[in-house]
Amino acid sequence: MRINIPKQQFEHLVRSRKLLIGVVVFLIIIIFFFTLNTINADKLNWGMKIASISVSGLYSQEAQEKLESAIQEFLEKEFFLNYQNSQWQVNLQKLGVEIDISATINSGLNKNNIWWQVISLFGYNIKPIWTIDEEKLENFFQENMASIHQPAQNASLVYDKEKEDFVITSSKEGMVIDKNKFKKQLIKIINNFQENNIELSLIKDKPEVLESETQKAKDKAKQLLEAIPFKLVITENKETEGVAIIDKETFLELINFEPVLDPDNPNNKILGLRTDQEKTKDYLITLAPLINRDPVDAQLTIKNNRVIAFALSQDGIKLEIKENVPIISQGLLKSPTGGKIELKINKTKPKITTDSINNLGITALLAKGVSNFSGSPQSRVHNINIGAVKFNGVLIKPDEEFSFNDTLGEVGPEQGYKPELVIKKDKTIPEYGGGLCQVSTTMFRAAVRAGLEITQRYPHAFPVKYYNPQGFDATIYPPFPDLRFINNTSNNILIQTEITGYDLIFEFYGTDDGRKIEIDGPYQYDIKEDGSMKARLTQKVYDKYGDLIINRTFYSNYKSPALYPVEKNPLE
Repeated sequence: MRINIPKQQFEHLVRSRKLLIGVVVFLIIIIFFFTLNTINADKLNWGMKIASISVSGLYSQEAQEKLESAIQEFLEKEFFLNYQNSQWQVNLQKLGVEIDISATINSGLNKNNIWWQVISLFGYNIKPIWTIDEEKLENFFQENMASIHQPAQNASLVYDKEKEDFVITSSKEGMVIDKNKFKKQLIKIINNFQENNIELSLIKDKPEVLESETQKAKDKAKQLLEAIPFKLVITENKETEGVAIIDKETFLELINFEPVLDPDNPNNKILGLRTDQEKTKDYLITLAPLINRDPVDAQLTIKNNRVIAFALSQDGIKLEIKENVPIISQGLLKSPTGGKIELKINKTKPKITTDSINNLGITALLAKGVSNFSGSPQSRVHNINIGAVKFNGVLIKPDEEFSFNDTLGEVGPEQGYKPELVIKKDKTIPEYGGGLCQVSTTMFRAAVRAGLEITQRYPHAFPVKYYNPQGFDATIYPPFPDLRFINNTSNNILIQTEITGYDLIFEFYGTDDGRKIEIDGPYQYDIKEDGSMKARLTQKVYDKYGDLIINRTFYSNYKSPALYPVEKNPLE
């Protein structure tokens, strides 16, 4: 039985069927994309490869582990570089190739939109992200393939010691491996992890600097050479201290010549003068032990109103190597008149600082007095050592008048002194304690330099060589004459004595009250053939406000040594 469906109704059924099929197809596509997106969530896309190695559906860490061993094996796999009848066996690692696995995987993870997910289903291959160390590559060519890879030689300068001048080394054309063609073949190998031999091509290499382009560098080098020496200094506690000298030999070792842009023609290069960064670094490393020191804790121990152990705290310092490389470079190349180059140091504080233990106001070195007694007889040296110890650790209170003789005490064999020459009346005779004027003279020098008020000082009867320069001495002979001065600072003064070789040193420690001391002289004048002379020394002291508080001139009238003949030692 045949059923006749009206044409209009039939067309409606057809349209409904097509719509249903369209809806089903659309739903299938949606489900497909949703399923694909769910499968690929936080993973590398399904079907994706990296350098032909499947990483389909792997998490980042899984892909990393899978690729690491494969990439390392690939980098170490040997292949050949060929040129005509010559071969060189090599691997990518020797050529300086490095593959960044993490960056490569991240580039794959970034391709996670729906279209990349679909494309990956067909085996999309991600190219590895890699770099090549140009310096390592060039070194490999020069060290292993010198028979064909011969870079051009630039004209340069070397120092001729005999001529004491810089002489030119000639430029020369070369033949080198064509790196552009070489890298194109390298890209094919790395992108697919398939080692293939590489056929090499050579190209001419022309020098960047010719002989005529070296004059500016030569003029600059000669100018700097004439400015030598350069003094390397560090600044510690506001005081600048020299630590080394860059002499001619060191300067020549630290500089080198290399091509730089021509300031008159940016399309050309000329010879430039530079400091060698590595050699400068090595130089600083050898210099560091002379500068570096550990921090020192403060120490102050008092017994019976006498300091028996004392040391100011001291910051530790360390020479900064990396930071000082450009500092030396700038100092050497930008100082045509030589001068100072201040190095950068790093300071470290001690655990115990002077401020943390001090209740006496002893926080700074006020002054130092020095005298030299080289050439002294052994007995005189012996007496100086005993006398100097008497003053080590002595405290002088504010406004107290200090007496050298009172602190020295008795002088005799019971105190350990030996007979030695002293000036007495009109003779030079041996007595116990001879040589103690070396101690009083050195203390006098420290007291004057500290800006203290000298209340009693007498020069020697005639010039004594141990007290050069003449006019800065102080004689004593208990009980008179004496050396006396007032502590005119607001805090205690601590005396420290030291003997280094034949140098006697007095150091006065106290509080820096901002005073400024000017020492003029000593000047010797009216000098006669019999050895007599006169001398003067002026001490000016200004307070922290700039007001003059002491203006004292010490006059010395020295007679002829012939007037004081030496007598034989009656104590021997």
